[in-house]
Amino acid sequence: MKILIIGGTGTISTAVVRLLSEQGHEVSVINRGTRNAVLP
Repeated sequence: MKILIIGGTGTISTAVVRLLSEQGHEVSVINRGTRNAVLP
């Protein structure tokens, strides 16, 4: 499934992105900030 996460670099949303990608979903993240978080 294709999933869009808006604001995906926070504490909770990073865990959600990781979980969804581990489950095999195609995850896209839109973030307006400048945080250099490492996403799966």
